[in-house]
Amino acid sequence: MSRTDASVGAIGTSEAVRQPRQTLREALQLLWSAADGFAKRRLLVALALVAGGSLLAAATPIALKLLVDSLAQEGTGAGGAALATALVFLGLYVLGMYLGRVVSEARLFLHLRAEQRVQRQVGRRLFEHLVRLPLRFHLEKKTGAIGETVTQGMRGYQLLLQHFIHTFLPVIIEFVAVALVLAHFGHAEYISILAVASIAYVYAFQRGAIAIQEPSRLASRAHIDANAVLTDSLINHETVKYFDAEPVVCNRYDLALGRTERSWARFFALRAKNSILVHTIFGLSLAVTSYFALVDVFRGAMTVGDFVLLNAYVIRLVQPLEMIGLAVRDTAQGVAFLDSLLALFREQTEIEAVNARSAAAPRGELQFDRVCFSYHEARAVLRNVSFAVPAGKTVAVVGASGSGKSSLIRLLFRLYEPNAGAILLDGTPIRDLSLSALRQAIAVVPQDTVMFHDTIANNIGFGRADATLQDIQEAARIANLHEFILTLPDGYDTMVGERGLKLSGGERQRVAIARAALKKPKIFVFDEATSSLDTQTEREILRNLIEVSAHSTTLVIAHRLSTIVHADEIIVLDRGAVRERGTHAQLCARNGAYAGLWQAQQGGLSQREELPISPARK
Repeated sequence: MSRTDASVGAIGTSEAVRQPRQTLREALQLLWSAADGFAKRRLLVALALVAGGSLLAAATPIALKLLVDSLAQEGTGAGGAALATALVFLGLYVLGMYLGRVVSEARLFLHLRAEQRVQRQVGRRLFEHLVRLPLRFHLEKKTGAIGETVTQGMRGYQLLLQHFIHTFLPVIIEFVAVALVLAHFGHAEYISILAVASIAYVYAFQRGAIAIQEPSRLASRAHIDANAVLTDSLINHETVKYFDAEPVVCNRYDLALGRTERSWARFFALRAKNSILVHTIFGLSLAVTSYFALVDVFRGAMTVGDFVLLNAYVIRLVQPLEMIGLAVRDTAQGVAFLDSLLALFREQTEIEAVNARSAAAPRGELQFDRVCFSYHEARAVLRNVSFAVPAGKTVAVVGASGSGKSSLIRLLFRLYEPNAGAILLDGTPIRDLSLSALRQAIAVVPQDTVMFHDTIANNIGFGRADATLQDIQEAARIANLHEFILTLPDGYDTMVGERGLKLSGGERQRVAIARAALKKPKIFVFDEATSSLDTQTEREILRNLIEVSAHSTTLVIAHRLSTIVHADEIIVLDRGAVRERGTHAQLCARNGAYAGLWQAQQGGLSQREELPISPARK
């Protein structure tokens, strides 16, 4: 599989590429269901204007024909009555042209207003869907690729709406009206010429749509891949600079752009070839129609006005037919863009229980009951893990890297579901609770604090939408952050930079503590919250953690055992299973794996020497 194809797997699904008709039908269903009353009303009025504008376009050349015929019959020396008649026809012709343009502008205005509303509704629905996708999905995808997929998908919707309102319907209505006018004026034989031209156009359109379908999809995917490389490199710009890797990422991005260029070059070549075929059909149609009309004029079977009428209709009808061809081609491209977007909608969101219950006023008692879990079938992460965290107590989980500690937190938040066993909150399996109620009852202080490029106040208040500035300031005081914030030039309005890089590690951890304290949860989870800090900062942060969680159930994940000696119980994990459990004093007296790890850390051994806690790992 090429890299471009592989990147598509980061966006799409494992299912086979869908047929264009199926994708189009699915896209239109989503479009109509997402449109609200505002958008639907404007689309319906726009469609009415489409019909009116098309009828005006078909009727206006009639006024021109009558004007030319009156001039040809009366000549330049005609009296005032003939001039008045000619002026009436001229006025009708000018009025028809004017109204046609006014109607077109009104149609465009209504369409654009409806299009923006629909894009907003579809975009919001897609974003809500994306943020509700499970963690497994986001870990396997590239953020830049997802963003570009959304952008191209919205462009696909724009192409569909644009050509449906401005191309397909107007041309169809105008074609029928023109055929009726030609039949009325006794020129039905020219309808057959236009019919043949239409059949030729349909053939060219179908051939072009089929030809560019796959190149459009490949070009779209190559473009998505290039954007993924760009976003990934910019997000990790600090690492790029640490390793002097600017030439590496630039070359990687250039390779992605090269694949994009080649894909689009193939698409443009096929589109140009199809366009030449379409223009050839137009030229032949105009030549044949004009020739027969010219012969009829010299034979006296057609007036000069009829000749003008036919040429006007050929230009007004055959050219729009040509536009339909371009629209079909653009629609095929839009469907290719939409294919990846709709694949995102087909991804399964996080599973809510059928009768999910609220965890109103929880006591905070946690229980892990024979929990088994694996990210991949070949490697079990947790094996029959069972322990309880009584309400208001502190339980710590320690173990070597890869022993499954962080997986416990992911399961607790239902970012993943256990393969077997259950996790209970106050005796109720968390899978029976609503995700919102469960996650509102728990606050986590992670090892690496994730921050948004926003003010420090908004970063603290992120977990509570209804938090006031006073609430945020109180949470900052709890985390011993308030005084520091007041020293900043803009105080609580200070921007923290991308991912909070303008703050130190300790300051970011205090923001995480304040953010967690603001939730006032019944359960605190500290996921190695001090492991990346220096000793002095660690002691200060640890003091904050103990104070903020004094009256709450607390689950601590730790490498540094000095941070959890106060725990009511310590669980030692080894290879995904509980190996030891007890208080710090009990485990040290037992002289087992925990005691060995404690002695190693107290003896100042390196982290590499700290990790082994079982004979098999030594």
